Amino acid sequence: MSLIDVWRDFPELETVRLRLRGLRGSDAPAIFSFYSDARVMALRGEPEFTSEKQADELLFYWRKKFAGCDGVRWGIEIREEQRLIGTAGFKTIDKQHQTGEVGYELHPDYWNLGIMTEALQAITKYGFNTLQLHTISANIAPDHVASRRVLEKLHFQPEALFRENYFYQHWWDSQIWVLHKKNRA
Repeated sequence: MSLIDVWRDFPELETVRLRLRGLRGSDAPAIFSFYSDARVMALRGEPEFTSEKQADELLFYWRKKFAGCDGVRWGIEIREEQRLIGTAGFKTIDKQHQTGEVGYELHPDYWNLGIMTEALQAITKYGFNTLQLHTISANIAPDHVASRRVLEKLHFQPEALFRENYFYQHWWDSQIWVLHKKNRA
């Protein structure tokens, strides 16, 4: 199967308000819009995108992760709007240890509406029930209050703090939050 065709069997998820779907090449402009937004990237420890080509490369990377069965990234849409407003999914999946690490971002127009909590609830359910994961983690900047609140609502627990373990323009701390299958919401 080619990377172009890899989304054919992509698992779609639905919630009350959201549709989580495979990403398409036509999503590059939307992905660029939030990856180039300083508000979105402020606490990611990554540079803002400067060209849509970077969004194309990110889409290709996510397709390769899915094709290799070691990651899956969904596009987030409000069902009625049918336009990409964010992405979320498993940055990594380790089958041997039955673990996955989630990552996510959302366009600022949709912040503080419970959208990411709703999306991650569906994704963690998929991780535990379909992928048979035992543990799901998230790696965030400790001062990323919004991300911390999302994880708390889903019963993730802080388990590790790494001081100055990541460098982009300055040293960043990382905090690992974990949800065990037995503790899920």
